[in-house]
Amino acid sequence: MKESGAAISAARRLISGLIESGLGGAVVSPGSRNAPLMQAIRDAGLPEIVALDERAAAHHALGMALALNQPVAVCCTSGTAAINHGPALAEASQLGLPIISLTADRPEGAANQWESQTLVQSGMHAGHVRGSYLWPPKVNSEVDCLDAIRADLLYGPVHVNCPFDEPLYPSKTSDIKGEAPFSGQSYPQFEPRIDLQTSNDALLRIQKALERQERIMLLGGTQRTVIDTDTLSVWGQKAVIVGDSTSGLGASTHAIIAVDRWMRRWKKSGKAWSEFKPDIVVGFGAPLLSKALRNALRTEAVDHIHIDPTQRFPCAFQQPPIGVQMPVQMALAELSKHMESHAPTDAVRSWQLRWHDIESRTRAAHDAALDAAPWSDLVAHAILHEAIPLDWDLHLGNSTPVRYAQLFHSSDRPAPWSNRGVAGIDGCSSTAVGAALVRRNTTLITGDLGFLYDANAFLVHPTPSQLRIAVIHNGGGGVFRWLDGPERTGLLESHFEMRHGRELSSLCDFHSLEHQRVTNSETLRAALSDWWSPSAVPRVLEIATSPELSAEAYSMYMDKVSV
Repeated sequence: MKESGAAISAARRLISGLIESGLGGAVVSPGSRNAPLMQAIRDAGLPEIVALDERAAAHHALGMALALNQPVAVCCTSGTAAINHGPALAEASQLGLPIISLTADRPEGAANQWESQTLVQSGMHAGHVRGSYLWPPKVNSEVDCLDAIRADLLYGPVHVNCPFDEPLYPSKTSDIKGEAPFSGQSYPQFEPRIDLQTSNDALLRIQKALERQERIMLLGGTQRTVIDTDTLSVWGQKAVIVGDSTSGLGASTHAIIAVDRWMRRWKKSGKAWSEFKPDIVVGFGAPLLSKALRNALRTEAVDHIHIDPTQRFPCAFQQPPIGVQMPVQMALAELSKHMESHAPTDAVRSWQLRWHDIESRTRAAHDAALDAAPWSDLVAHAILHEAIPLDWDLHLGNSTPVRYAQLFHSSDRPAPWSNRGVAGIDGCSSTAVGAALVRRNTTLITGDLGFLYDANAFLVHPTPSQLRIAVIHNGGGGVFRWLDGPERTGLLESHFEMRHGRELSSLCDFHSLEHQRVTNSETLRAALSDWWSPSAVPRVLEIATSPELSAEAYSMYMDKVSV
């Protein structure tokens, strides 16, 4: 046993160093081995929440880091608890979100000494973090270790494993300190690193494209920064703008957001892809929702510039891209300065018009196609998106919610958020809870499977009252009815959709969530009339639909807007 207080002292030095590096808050999960970290977090006056489930806790931290634009720590005890941070770390790594996994551990070698609640924790998340560290460090100094952690946080999450020997608790009873509120203003803002050389390489390629009068596409997937309308206006004049609603490109009235809807109409037009293919793609963010467009862009080699402040430059279109290590808004603004003086030729304008002609025709057919739809997921999403207040952040569950959202995007609304880095359903509720916990008014639209899967999102203290969750309850995984294949297996309902037959009221009662269930357009509109008014607890609106009718309504809608 080491001298009294060694573990607590080490934990305090770590938390103090992280706060100096911009740490904005922490999520802690109950445990004994992580007691020194919990005490250090509270003694430092760091805003914190307590979450029972470590997988949910790590996603809470992800949502908080997103809302605060600052690093957030998630702290757990030893053993399998540490493994459960993995899904959120993988998501954060793909999208460059700075969360810090602090895993308490038994002393080095304990996993091979017949000790309880042990496994090899050092480096366990190496494939999904930007850096793995030991605290206290064995080789470098503590100052060097903290400097390296801060540098890695510029690119994404880090894992710090903390082997603590006993004693883990103070020798005397500590004074209980009050909870520190989240303000988002107590710590320095946290901005990624910039590589000007990569910007110059991209600028040279864009200048060449403008001089050659090449066809430029701006293509965006999910990312967290706001793109200003002046920058988008320049790009709209010189390029075709295509992207997901979660990309930030939707602030442009020129942007094509419902990409699969556009692709469906293009395919039915009978026109060759060569009439629409860009010569160069300027991309950023998570992978585009539309598999159809991604595949079309891969049929012939296109030049590719990819913007990513965290140095993730995917080889998406047959050849390595020119990488730009800058924040998305900064890079697009810098490139746009050199585009303004170049007027597009008639050939380029004609190419842009071909894209926008298809888009305008699909938009023109939207209202009539929607009016013809029966009560279904499609209609429920339309009503929800029309009603959401502008001052509420919108989070979207993966699978069908984020895809339906593309059909109802409005350039007047802020970009929504969805965990599209790895695109799992496992932390969508927890991420929204995390965002709401830092005093953001947050609405989540999710599906019943995603809601049930992430039910432990609400085993958290405190519970955010400024959270609204709309659950489209169609009995299972409705997205599998969109795919060509599951039905032919004979396992669609049992294995793919997983028809569970469960109502949500009992789960909501268990978590002290205010619950309401609606079954048609009229009751949905009535429920939404005051749904966003202040409440003491989060509200859940269960929206019951038919899976068969929903699949049919979506297919009919897509057919109607494609002719």
